[in-house]
Amino acid sequence: MEEKIKLSVQLPRVFASLADVSEEALPGEIEKLLALELVRQKALTYTRAAELLAISQAEFISYLSAHRVSIFRFAPDELRDEVEA
Repeated sequence: MEEKIKLSVQLPRVFASLADVSEEALPGEIEKLLALELVRQKALTYTRAAELLAISQAEFISYLSAHRVSIFRFAPDELRDEVEA
């Protein structure tokens, strides 16, 4: 199990309702959003992100999809070759 750090963050209460989560679920949502952004930046694979979040890959892929983040990573030339194939 990965070592954890504890953070204390004060956010406007409205963030929970805007994120459509309960106040109790907000820390978990923030953790997922950080993992999502790290995947988007290619600093973390979706497989590793799911592992760190202790959720299934399928659940995290679904979360990524809901936030319009693809798990597929093609360089422009690779994508062109795939489309032309």
